[in-house]
Amino acid sequence: MVLRASMAATSSRDDDAALVGRARLGDATAFDQLYLRYRDRVYALCSSLCADHDEARDLLQETFVNAWRGLPRFAGRCAFTTWLHRIAVNVCRGAARRRRWPIEAHLNGPSPDHLMTQYVRAVLATLQPNHRIILALRYSQSLSYQEIADCLGWSLPRVRVTLHRARRAFREAYSSADEEKK
Repeated sequence: MVLRASMAATSSRDDDAALVGRARLGDATAFDQLYLRYRDRVYALCSSLCADHDEARDLLQETFVNAWRGLPRFAGRCAFTTWLHRIAVNVCRGAARRRRWPIEAHLNGPSPDHLMTQYVRAVLATLQPNHRIILALRYSQSLSYQEIADCLGWSLPRVRVTLHRARRAFREAYSSADEEKK
C-alpha cells in the first residue's frame, strides 16, 4: 500500500516535471494542464488565508500568473507543488499587506457541517498569521513537514516547533471559545 502511494507520488512528480519542462519552453498547453491539475488545491489554500471567495479567485489567478512568469527561475530543487504553494502563500501575504486585511479563514460558504466549519474557521482567525498558514498547509493541503519547510523557506525543526505551537494555540483558542459559548 505504501509502495503504491510512493509510486503514484513519483509518477505525479515525473508528470509535473515533464509538463514544467514543456511549459518552460513556452508550451502554454502544458502550463494549462498544470493549472487544471492544481487550481483547486491552490484555491482552497487562498480561500483559507483570505477574506472572501472573490478575493481567493483573484489570488488564485495572481498565483498562476506569477508561476508562469517565474518558470524560468524554477530550479526543480523541490516539487512543483511545493514551489506553487510557496507562491500562493506569498501572494496572500502580499495582498494582506496591500489591502490591510488579516490573513484569516473565510467564514462564509456552504459545507455539510456549516456551523462547525464556521466555528473552527472563526477560531483559526484568532491565531497569528504564521500559525494559520502552517495549519492550512498541513491540514488543508496535506503537505509533509519537508514540503512545508520548502514552501515557507524554513528549516525542518522550525516547521515542527511552529506546527506544535500552532496546534497548541488552536486547542487553547478552541477551548476558550467553547467555554465562552456555554
